[in-house]
Amino acid sequence: MFTKIGTISVGVSDQDKALDFYVNTLGFEKIDDQPMSETERWLEIALPGAQTHIMLSLRGRMGSDKTGFTGYILNTDNIEATCETLKARGVTLTKEPSTEPWGKWAQFTDLDGNEFGIWAPAL
Repeated sequence: MFTKIGTISVGVSDQDKALDFYVNTLGFEKIDDQPMSETERWLEIALPGAQTHIMLSLRGRMGSDKTGFTGYILNTDNIEATCETLKARGVTLTKEPSTEPWGKWAQFTDLDGNEFGIWAPAL
């Protein structure tokens, strides 16, 4: 049976700009970059050591034509410090950190309006 979630797709309008944002602003690593056609690449990124990768696919491909909340949630041990670092790097927080019954929560968007959750355990 299945062993892990290997790759999820996020739709972007420009793969080079998205790669720069995810690697140089958010701290992801480039995992794979292979041509798929004359206009698109199979472009995978991941957090260091992560098993699940994100494919930065051109919007409209691989089911990635939707904007808004992706349903993808990134975990952190210190949500306040993470959000401060993101803001200092020019990232737009769409929801400032708050404490919820299920943990600490915030949200941000990438350059294309894809929104991600940030979760930390409530201490």
